[in-house]
Amino acid sequence: MPLDKRHFMTLSVSGLSLAACAQLPERALSVQPWWSTTWAPLQPGDVIDVIAPSSPPDDPPATIAAIQAYFARTDLKVRIPKGLIAPTRPLSAANTAERRVAFIEQALHSDAKAIWAILGGGWGSELMPLLRRMRKPARPKPVIGYSDVTALHIFFNHVWGWPTLHGIELGANGDIGNGWNRNPIDETLIVLRGKTPTLTYPLTALNAVATQAEVRDGLRVVGGNSLLLSAMKGSVNFTSDTTHAVLFIESIANGPGEVSRLLDGFLYSPLVRQASAVMFGDFIHVGGRPNPPQEQAQFDFIQRRFAALLEPGGMPVLRAENLFGHGPVNRPLPLNTPARLTLGAAPSLTARSGSE
Repeated sequence: MPLDKRHFMTLSVSGLSLAACAQLPERALSVQPWWSTTWAPLQPGDVIDVIAPSSPPDDPPATIAAIQAYFARTDLKVRIPKGLIAPTRPLSAANTAERRVAFIEQALHSDAKAIWAILGGGWGSELMPLLRRMRKPARPKPVIGYSDVTALHIFFNHVWGWPTLHGIELGANGDIGNGWNRNPIDETLIVLRGKTPTLTYPLTALNAVATQAEVRDGLRVVGGNSLLLSAMKGSVNFTSDTTHAVLFIESIANGPGEVSRLLDGFLYSPLVRQASAVMFGDFIHVGGRPNPPQEQAQFDFIQRRFAALLEPGGMPVLRAENLFGHGPVNRPLPLNTPARLTLGAAPSLTARSGSE
């Protein structure tokens, strides 16, 4: 007997397993055009829900206490649900896949105005089939994180058409500690409060196309961590749509050899071929450590070789120097919002924050 899709429209994700998802029919999705979707800026007294989609912090109680202490000094509230962190064995994910997605869905339908990941790490990609079964709320909320949280960016940007914010995680930053990023939380809160509706970043041109004076408007930025993008590219439901997009790629835990193979794979994929431009963030081999000079020279050569191969097709390739990724600086980068790329002698990227 065929399954009735209407039944699953009201079924909580917490009641589903990964195995069950493989047997369920696809849910029809209603995706708004990316340029018409915005989130409400945070106001004093608003709540931020914390999620744990990937790995747990090294010391969950201490990290949670530090986050709560930070927000106690602000005019915003943070909510970290009981049971959010329950590390699994043997993989040491923050929780089971079903529970992680159940907490995400709970945050989507709560009174919170923003959703912020406590940490990246690993295991985010296994959530994808469960994420498709979540009930979609009437209006977007900003979802913040980076690294393994790229899995959520892919889902919310590509499947639901929402804007998100690539940036520091709540459990590892300049205020909480224990991480490679040293940015303060307030830098992201300024964006979430709607104080900086437009953000501009200087870029470095990596091929001749990017040095030719031109303004490319009507774009957006999509992407994130190279491993997640590579893992999802070519998948039926979770390959990022890069049409009219600047594809952003940052990398961690891969040496020059692995990066070379990853970029070779990207070079021939629709992920790159359909994009309007490529923008590299930080490429860092060992988190928390600067690349040795020889290794950095190899990364630079590999990126410029990649850029040269895309030049005949008119594809500009650029780099954001020490702005996004696993280095000390990881500035907020809006994804899936209206953006403008300025090419020439002083290239730059300007993007709307995503707030209304």
